[in-house]
Amino acid sequence: MLTVIHTFNGPDADRILGEIRTGIQSVEDIQGFKFASVNKQENTKDIMLFSKWENRSAYENWADTVGENKAFKQATPQMFEVLEEKY
Repeated sequence: MLTVIHTFNGPDADRILGEIRTGIQSVEDIQGFKFASVNKQENTKDIMLFSKWENRSAYENWADTVGENKAFKQATPQMFEVLEEKY
């Protein structure tokens, strides 16, 4: 399992949120997608996209669909192997 975190920031949070939403519209059609959550930090303009994937290949299949989306081009993803989870 893979966790991917994108962090976005900029003066125009509405534009960035629009680009994020456009970027993740197709995520449910990607095999290996597990979960996505868009979060806004309190008292800042920072936005985080937290997503879970079956493996890196599934994530890369989705990332290829994002194309020229400016928000994703400017945010370098951090990738983590999931060692343990509790629900």
